Amino acid sequence: MNFTLGTLVLVLALLGGRVMGQEAKLDRAKALAELKEIEAKSEKLTQGLLEKAAKELTEAGSDKFKAVQLYLDSYRNVEFGHTQDGEGRYQQWRIANKEKIVSLDYGEAAQLHVQYVGLVCRQALGEKEAPRAEEWGKYWERLMDTKDNVETTEDVPPTQEKVEKKAGGGRRQAKQSGDDFAHPALESPLVRDRQIQGFLGEVKEATVSSSSVGVIFNQVVRPRLRGAKSRDLIRLWDLRIAAMDKGIGKEVKTLGLDDYKVLKRPELLWERADDLEKMGDQEAAWAKKMEILKSCPYHPKIAEWIGELKQALGEGSSALPEKAP
Repeated sequence: MNFTLGTLVLVLALLGGRVMGQEAKLDRAKALAELKEIEAKSEKLTQGLLEKAAKELTEAGSDKFKAVQLYLDSYRNVEFGHTQDGEGRYQQWRIANKEKIVSLDYGEAAQLHVQYVGLVCRQALGEKEAPRAEEWGKYWERLMDTKDNVETTEDVPPTQEKVEKKAGGGRRQAKQSGDDFAHPALESPLVRDRQIQGFLGEVKEATVSSSSVGVIFNQVVRPRLRGAKSRDLIRLWDLRIAAMDKGIGKEVKTLGLDDYKVLKRPELLWERADDLEKMGDQEAAWAKKMEILKSCPYHPKIAEWIGELKQALGEGSSALPEKAP
């Protein structure tokens, strides 16, 4: 009896092994077809998630109250979760940060952040849905209009850590909410809550903070408006330089102001002329560069700039100033 039972178990085991062996085989043609189907579904789902996020963020970004609420909802979901305990801790956080949340600065920064992440999502959707060059320019101009949002001479937007010491305490150069929105768009609670980080990995704008005045101008606005040959770029250049003149004149000590006027400002003017040249207005650009060379003969980049202009005009031009000693 025991022998018969053992034999039966052995036979069943062998049959099971054969069945399992047969199941392990793969029909390559069928698998390839299924993979294509899975890929198509994945792309459709990805497109759907991005389209939904872009639409939601774009709509909320047009209204300050909606933008703040949308950001806070995502912040709650990401930082505190959906549990009852998480909701309780979130409400405690809101009470502790009530003054900041209801401030005008926070509302402006949150609205700009929502708008920027919305633009990034549209960029990820591809050329058909990508924002026009002018839209990036308008975003930067709105960012420039916000209170105390002034670039430093290092072309880095100020944050909460940068404090100017004064009698009786310190005054923040940046907005009260600067640190809340200083992270790259890719790390935003708006992105993490919607689980779309993987879809924004190839979008360079996603690596930039929505409050980075200088970085957005140089890495996003300039190349796009320059590529579109939009004269609006020169207008924005003038706004940027005027804002830095005004801001640095108020915030920086005498030595820093001199450094700006002698070193940084001529560099900004040269870059402006470069953009003008690349957009096709070469004669005007060369005239501007000549003005810079004549007014800044001892600038550290004078030799480099003379070389560039010589190459543009042709070697041996008698119109060029002599190299500074």
